[in-house]
Amino acid sequence: MSKAMSFGALRLAVIALLAVATPVFGRRFHTRGEPVVRPHHSSRPVEFHMPPYQPKENDAYVCTGIKVSDLAGTDATVWVTQYRALSDADTAHHMLLFQCDDLTPQQRAAGKWECGHHGVCQNSQVMYAWAKNAPATKLPDDVGFKIGGTTEHKYLVLQIHYAHPLPAPDTSGVELMVSEKPQKYQAGIYLLLDGSIVIPPNTPVTHADVNCQFNGENTLTAFAYRVHAHKLGKVITGYRYNTQNQTLVEMARGNPQWPQAFYPMKHPIDIHPGDLVHARCTFDSTGRNRTTRIGATSADEMCNLYVMYYTDAEKGRSAFACMGENVPELTDALPANSDQPLPPNPLLEEHAKHTHKEDMYNVAATGLSAGAADMQSEQQPEQPELQPIGTVLNPDDYEPGRIAKALGGVQFVHNWGGSAHTFGQAVAVSVDLSGNVVVFHRASRAWSGGSFNGNRLRDTSSPIPENTIVYLRNDTGEIVFQMGARFFYMPHGLTIDHEDNVWCTDVGMHQVFKFSPRGGDGTPQLTLGTKFEPGSDDYHFCKPTSVAVMRDGSFFVADGYCNTRILKFGPGGGRPVRTVGRASSSLLGRPPALDEFNIPHSLALLEDRNMICTADRENGRVVCFRASDLSATDVTINWQRSRIYGLAYSPRDGGALFVVNGPNYAGNKVQGYVVSVTSKSVTSTFSPDGNGLSNPHDVAVSRDGTAVYVVELNPRKVWRFNVDGPHTAQKKSNLQTSAAAGVAGGVQDPTVEFVKSPDAAGGDSAAPSLSGHAKLAMAALFGVPVVLFVVIMAVLRLRKRNQRRRFFLHNLNDGPGHRKTLDSLLGTKSRQGFEPLATQDLDDDSDSDVEEFIAKIKSRT
Repeated sequence: MSKAMSFGALRLAVIALLAVATPVFGRRFHTRGEPVVRPHHSSRPVEFHMPPYQPKENDAYVCTGIKVSDLAGTDATVWVTQYRALSDADTAHHMLLFQCDDLTPQQRAAGKWECGHHGVCQNSQVMYAWAKNAPATKLPDDVGFKIGGTTEHKYLVLQIHYAHPLPAPDTSGVELMVSEKPQKYQAGIYLLLDGSIVIPPNTPVTHADVNCQFNGENTLTAFAYRVHAHKLGKVITGYRYNTQNQTLVEMARGNPQWPQAFYPMKHPIDIHPGDLVHARCTFDSTGRNRTTRIGATSADEMCNLYVMYYTDAEKGRSAFACMGENVPELTDALPANSDQPLPPNPLLEEHAKHTHKEDMYNVAATGLSAGAADMQSEQQPEQPELQPIGTVLNPDDYEPGRIAKALGGVQFVHNWGGSAHTFGQAVAVSVDLSGNVVVFHRASRAWSGGSFNGNRLRDTSSPIPENTIVYLRNDTGEIVFQMGARFFYMPHGLTIDHEDNVWCTDVGMHQVFKFSPRGGDGTPQLTLGTKFEPGSDDYHFCKPTSVAVMRDGSFFVADGYCNTRILKFGPGGGRPVRTVGRASSSLLGRPPALDEFNIPHSLALLEDRNMICTADRENGRVVCFRASDLSATDVTINWQRSRIYGLAYSPRDGGALFVVNGPNYAGNKVQGYVVSVTSKSVTSTFSPDGNGLSNPHDVAVSRDGTAVYVVELNPRKVWRFNVDGPHTAQKKSNLQTSAAAGVAGGVQDPTVEFVKSPDAAGGDSAAPSLSGHAKLAMAALFGVPVVLFVVIMAVLRLRKRNQRRRFFLHNLNDGPGHRKTLDSLLGTKSRQGFEPLATQDLDDDSDSDVEEFIAKIKSRT
């Protein structure tokens, strides 16, 4: 234990974020916010679902297949760069996605077939795997799975293992991000598995070892891994032995009881032709009074290690497999800590077991992975259920007749003149002191997949030539003034302050600007940030999204897409006086902390309440801080399984937030919400004629609180709504839970959850205290890092005091009888471990600023 503790393993962080797409049966293309028109090679999401199927017995394995050309909508070769499962662990135990040469005529005719004991498809190769509520998988830049077109892989087959019967038909599936743009490297999976281990009863340690010599012709660069076992699996480790320089490195160390995602390696590891690869599964059968073997049912076990790699796009292969122990000498040379489990993490383990219907952070669109079942064939100690904090509300729980009047209804204004105008991508809206509606749009420019190279704007040769800021009369909607020509490059946020000054953010310029009323002479009064230079220090921004301004001249900037922070500045600008925010760690099993953002997309100032609130877009919530010092407040509002784009505030009738959500994976209705800050309740929802919005990007409310305006990316319009009645609501006595929420027209409203947030600053004594369950969760959350720190320090001391043990390998390079020491085999290199995945925008083929902050594994070129 003292010599080879994997530091990275102690720093394991799981991917999480959330990609969006409305679940449908079969295939469908989805716009994801902006823009709708895509470049020819842009990435696009497609969905592959199981036809409705209701398992009636335990351990049902069901497959469905589809032709790649039918799924992708093209006969050309396509590249898969991202996966997201559309299911949860309460529904399906695991899912596997195979690439296949063909289906049998019977399979094609059946549409779905039992595949637990029969074939999956012809020449099947695994390309994606999911289980235990694992998050999405995003491949490195320039890497993709190559399917369809000129390849041999003309079909995809989805296999779902249903461990138990379900009360209703299921249509779980997987979302793939596909592109016709050729990638530099081809992705593949090296599967190491054991099929013969026998695990005796009541035995604390049983090893299953798998190793082979890699016989491929091209080097593989491994960058991620996934482990799979059932209930007895404690840890799975993976190694590569380089036969040239005689070094053994650890590639993988995973807990199969945690969400079974693809986790990143700390550094990519090359597997050269002739190298050896090894997987070790460690089982603990304590408490089980029977023998356990490898098998496909819940009562059996599995030992699978999936190593994801990239290789030459033209000459490389997309799959390799290794079964059985072929080099026992390598097994003998494994380090002593090869069966050492990762430190316990109750939150991850709980998340892997359950997806609570009342938990905002369940992964309702997270997919399933490989392996087989591990449901409850034996009695397990009952786990205490994590109780939700706050009240769960749903707009559908209100009687339709009351929404328009008693609940402060918001009515769509037909034939308002402003809606007759067609803009560029309409990204922001505000209201000036005269009541004019001010729209910020991109005119002839669009944010497309090729707009940015990383975080830098590709084309900086010229600004947008047309006017980008339009003033509309609030009554007739006619244009009364325009400005902003030949200044902006990629508009995003706009705010009109209490003195009629115009504040704008430009994500391409990475800057924030303050103009005089109606732009003055066109020269900014204040400029923050460095033109075209993204950064994260006090003098740089990286794609800033929004601005909010206080009456004393202080202002806030949401530095949203890259830096995930909110900064407060004094009236003169300069350096920020306060900062809050960090990238969301997406640690499954717990919600993000108050200051963990995943695109703070919009700001709203509640100055009468000393609060600044942000639309934390990908976390699907509104979270508020004290405007004075950016400390925590007791206001956090979660939209379950949704994404929040914009918010605005009116102090009328005790205060109300107007919030718009956006396209989302769960099929939730896209619309606006009125949230009473006083009663902590949703008082109304709104959209044109109640039919829902398409791609809303921002919302504004008039200064008297009687009119609401929403801009959309597509259609590129601005809509007006009138507010009727006070913002007070009485909940129905028979308020339904989210599980029973009504569904109209196949589109459901997301559940809204009001959470009492912890007071991070220790401020008001009147702030509500956390429940006992919340305290336990917080103690676990903060206790684990402390324990890990102590363990790391102990390991550092022990490493200095202990020498490496020596092991010998036989017959690897120099023939029989020659023994090599693992001094040279291990060298002086420290073992490779794990680290949290870096988060950044979707690849350059993304459609828009609906960039998914899912984990991105840095590739080595």
